[in-house]
Amino acid sequence: MLPMEQNLRLYDFVMARLHAKHVPQRVIARDSGVPFSTVCKIAQGSVTDPSVHTVQKLYDYFVAMDTDQERDDA
Repeated sequence: MLPMEQNLRLYDFVMARLHAKHVPQRVIARDSGVPFSTVCKIAQGSVTDPSVHTVQKLYDYFVAMDTDQERDDA
């Protein structure tokens, strides 16, 4: 299990990426495996304490997206 401080950093990262709106929420949901309704609720702030598993899935999705983008830019 991750320390609380690490969980908060992952959550902050995910929230920043959700609010950046570079990718539609439907695409994020489809590609991350997190239900669309959950992605929407997290982005809207109506879910303020999502499970660590959900945050980790979203984090992994965004990191993979960044990695793919870096490869495309190279």
